[in-house]
Amino acid sequence: MMMTTQNETNTKTPTHTIYVVEGKEGNNKADWQKIGAAWEHSDKEGMNLSINMLGATYLYTKGQEASITIRRNKSQD
Repeated sequence: MMMTTQNETNTKTPTHTIYVVEGKEGNNKADWQKIGAAWEHSDKEGMNLSINMLGATYLYTKGQEASITIRRNKSQD
C-alpha cells in the first residue's frame, strides 16, 4: 500500500473543496461557506483534509444547524 506524505499532498492542487452548508428557511437558498480543501488519495480510497475550523465554529457558536459538504473541484479545461 502506498502512503501519501503531508508534504506531497500540499504541493498538489486540491481535488475537492469543503463547505459548511447552513440550512435554508422558507424561500431562502442555503448558505455555503468555504472552510477548507481536500486531496483525494491516488487509490481513490480516501482523502486528506485541511479544514479552517474557524468557519465551522462560527455557525456552531450561532447555535445554528449546518452540514459539512465536500464537493469535487471542476477541471480547468
